[in-house]
Amino acid sequence: MCTINVDLLAKAQKALGRHKRLFWIVGGSGSGKTTICQALAETYGLPVYDMDAHIYGTYHGRFTPERHPVNSQWAAAPNGLAWLLGMRWEQFDAFNQAAAPEYLDLLAEDLAQMEPDAGILIDGGIANPAIIAQALPASQIVCIARPGRTSAEIWCENEERLGMKTMIDQLPNPDKAWQTFLEFDAQISQTILQECQANNIAICNRSETESVAKLAQRVAQALGM
Repeated sequence: MCTINVDLLAKAQKALGRHKRLFWIVGGSGSGKTTICQALAETYGLPVYDMDAHIYGTYHGRFTPERHPVNSQWAAAPNGLAWLLGMRWEQFDAFNQAAAPEYLDLLAEDLAQMEPDAGILIDGGIANPAIIAQALPASQIVCIARPGRTSAEIWCENEERLGMKTMIDQLPNPDKAWQTFLEFDAQISQTILQECQANNIAICNRSETESVAKLAQRVAQALGM
């Protein structure tokens, strides 16, 4: 069973605590995190830190077995996607929780190069906002939710998202892997909402008819921007 590195989390809390204008947008797949981050970035002149891009990209070259043992196992797997989808939900959830402080550790490294009063938007990436809330005040986090949309609908709504299905089709037993992926995705969205509610993190429900500008305004108000 993966365990949460409380020492690493405490160090991240100390480092992130210096940044009073660090704002984190969380939410399930297809909720609109990236779109809203881009809208806020344009309005407030803030850079966007794409956490997914780092987790699935640059962080892999920075994981070390000593500081990041959980993610080092993932990075060392012959096929990281197959390795994750081979888990039961309980294992996958435990992995996500234990991996989060390791991500925060690398984020803190990157933020150390910034002035403490410089603003920044963090786009998604972590599936357990309860972990983020241990390193950052809940007032600096907002969750975007998209009620009424299933994972299957979200992951088939455009060509970019269909790329995930194409990747999974290359795995052994792709039909089972795809169903596991959709089940995990739905569970992640539910977990994010539950943890936000439990940690007093503001939730902005996205209406299909609401403009990006209006939703971005609501998110900005929730963050006190």
